[in-house]
Amino acid sequence: MKITVTNVYNNTAMQGSNLKKGHGQSFFIETEGTKILYDTGLNGKDLFHNFNLMNIDPNTLDYLVISHGHFDHTGGLEELLKARAASKPLLTIAHLSILEAKKARGKKYKLPYKYDIGIPKIEEILFKKLNFRFVEEPYKITPWLYTSGVVLDREERDGTSERLIHKEGRKWVRDPMLDDLSLVLKTKKGLVLICGCCHAGLLNILKQVAENHKDEKIHSILGGTHMVAFTGDEVTHVGDILESRYGTPQLYLNHCTGNHIIDQLKARFSDDIVKPCHAGTRLVFEY
Repeated sequence: MKITVTNVYNNTAMQGSNLKKGHGQSFFIETEGTKILYDTGLNGKDLFHNFNLMNIDPNTLDYLVISHGHFDHTGGLEELLKARAASKPLLTIAHLSILEAKKARGKKYKLPYKYDIGIPKIEEILFKKLNFRFVEEPYKITPWLYTSGVVLDREERDGTSERLIHKEGRKWVRDPMLDDLSLVLKTKKGLVLICGCCHAGLLNILKQVAENHKDEKIHSILGGTHMVAFTGDEVTHVGDILESRYGTPQLYLNHCTGNHIIDQLKARFSDDIVKPCHAGTRLVFEY
């Protein structure tokens, strides 16, 4: 069976594709019998512009998976729900805390918060088009696709910061981003890790995935890794672990990884390992 993974929405788009680009992430995962959307990007109109060019019909979606509750991954949700005419609510897999209020501080932390970065407000009548299944443990969506589960063991640097906050009681505090959810695709060549943002930390997620799927190699890593603020030494450390522990998987990194980080990894591993992942990138795997 062939599984196609297409990057539908991203900070960059393939040249000459006429696809819209924008800050955010969305992947479309498809087999003959199943269609899954992972995140909805920041802008719904741009998402649907790309849907139309790629012949993606929102009414044929079987699942929606939300990587976390930030607006650059959920901003297209309202447009998606408006376009859904299917009578059956769309099964939506996520962590419960995607629905909590999330904010970002000013860069110099002079304000208690600066702006909302959570899921945009959506009319209740539209929200009823979603059938939420909130999960914490690794969850089997199909025989070939799983969620990472909540990553609590974070020995390595993660993608949280003092800027990204949520409310605990009456106080706005650093958000541990427990809702960060990656996908694990099983293929004949090994596991493919599909990431929204990696707020739990790429190396932490990989460790948990390897423990959950013993004796299976990591073949590829796709998506955002939130390493944009990593130092050169920290990126070198990530590269060391990818090479020594995981056999240097193929890297299709984008979004919050940072172009300078991608360039550093490319200089180390070459173009054969570090490949582009713009909106329009389509990868085919066998299960």
